[in-house]
Amino acid sequence: MNTSSLYKPLLIVLAAGTVLGSCSKSFVDKTPLDKITTDTSLLLNSASALQSALNGTYAEIRNVDQFGRDWPVIGDLMADNTFLESRNSGRYIPQWGYTVPITDQVPQDMWAESYTGILRCNQIIDAKVTGADDIKAQAYALRGLLYFKMVTTWGKNYTTDQNSFGVPLVIHYDVTAEPQRATVGAVYTQIVSDLKAAFASGPDYSSSITISKYAAEALLARVYLYMGQYSDALAAANDVINNGPFSLVSYSGFLGYWANPAPNTDATETIFEVDADAVNNNGFDDLGGIYINGYQDIYASIDLVSLYSASDVRGALLVAGKTKSGASAYLVNKYPNAQRNDRDNIKVIRLSEVYLIAAESAARLGQNTDAQDFVNTVAETRDPGFTGYTSTDAALVSDIATERRKELAFEGDRLFDMNRLNLDIVRVSNPGASANGDALTIDKADPLRLAPIPQQEILRNPNIAKQQNPGY
Repeated sequence: MNTSSLYKPLLIVLAAGTVLGSCSKSFVDKTPLDKITTDTSLLLNSASALQSALNGTYAEIRNVDQFGRDWPVIGDLMADNTFLESRNSGRYIPQWGYTVPITDQVPQDMWAESYTGILRCNQIIDAKVTGADDIKAQAYALRGLLYFKMVTTWGKNYTTDQNSFGVPLVIHYDVTAEPQRATVGAVYTQIVSDLKAAFASGPDYSSSITISKYAAEALLARVYLYMGQYSDALAAANDVINNGPFSLVSYSGFLGYWANPAPNTDATETIFEVDADAVNNNGFDDLGGIYINGYQDIYASIDLVSLYSASDVRGALLVAGKTKSGASAYLVNKYPNAQRNDRDNIKVIRLSEVYLIAAESAARLGQNTDAQDFVNTVAETRDPGFTGYTSTDAALVSDIATERRKELAFEGDRLFDMNRLNLDIVRVSNPGASANGDALTIDKADPLRLAPIPQQEILRNPNIAKQQNPGY
């Protein structure tokens, strides 16, 4: 990652300012910085300048190659929750068929845009400005979130091999840097450090599109779960549940919750989401458009659909219809506002996930009664006809994984959950699915479940040239 590899392109992108730094709904009266120079102290010299830079960082993660579409889509499509139909627009064909080349644009752009966001965070964190701890705390949280998404995309499970290659750690601005890939363990150590810093100084909750201290702690609970540190995960999740301001959305409010594209200010369900609206959005490349009201390339797997009972309100987000080629299928209506004036915000973490983190952590610690209470709080809220899980130990962990699948479908969780749980991906055959990925079984040890290091990075950074992931 020399100046022509990591930082130079990022600086070119950052110089666009008004594109990647576009304001979100709550920041319409502020203008993000137009450019970032090598000496950021020339610009980032006040709390207001840091806030403007932070606005641009929030805008950055809305990008199509970030939470705006790629991560949510890939997390379900490369697993078993969705399928790509045969008459598609050409998007995500390699991901669906596990034929991703090192020149593929999706991982290349995800990599570059992630480091653009990390660069923004670094500049905010390193700025010599006092009285801006809450702003820096949000930058710490965003950096930790980006590194978490990267290490789970390009690195092995922490619990499998924390000494294997993760991703390069760049925590200070340096245009001469050509870093090697840090170990998975080192990346997770940095993530935990960042999220702890965010929790310590983070702001109180104000809305769903700003990272609060409890949003940072919810993300930390997720990270601890992935690390297999279940006592820490349970403690963090419990603190968010008991001391945070959040409440689960009710059964009667569930469909309205997903139909509403506006930011949340009453702490119902959403702990943190990425903002999108009529001005600041991804246009036709909006996340919802890949499912419905747009390209309509991807549909719910019949295997997933079969998990929802008739009384489960989550099943009502699936619309019986047909693919563009005429096969019977279920359309995903979790993001219904793709072609409307105000676009769907993209959920990053919700209270229901925190309950499920607590449930799995408790089950793995042998606290079966508590685990049942946590998972059933979610399951029975969503499905009043369900009488609750009564399993224990390993069977209960499996049931919680199923509940995670039902609750977090189409939010990008499933692939990374299956990787974490060392599960084979076994796809059923879906009518109308593109043949290159239909009914595939992908072994839990298949190296292609990790993304390739982009070819441009391999060519330009001599220190990473021999650190490509296996199978590419």
